Amino acid sequence: MKTLNIALFTVLAAALIYVQLLALLPEGKKKEAAYYAVLMLAAVVIGSLLIAGIPVPSPAFPLRAVFEPVGRWFFPE
Repeated sequence: MKTLNIALFTVLAAALIYVQLLALLPEGKKKEAAYYAVLMLAAVVIGSLLIAGIPVPSPAFPLRAVFEPVGRWFFPE
């Protein structure tokens, strides 16, 4: 059942991406179309992993590693 859900999700996402790219490309927005395609591809991969029940790591850990020292520098305890 998960395979069918992933396939349906992928087909619907591909159709949405196709329609959106058809709207962007004739307007000469090639850079925006490329950004859109890359971000949507990442969203489809993450969505498929979540549907499959595979835990996706949170982006909070790397962000915390970057911003926590800066926060401590601005707001020392």
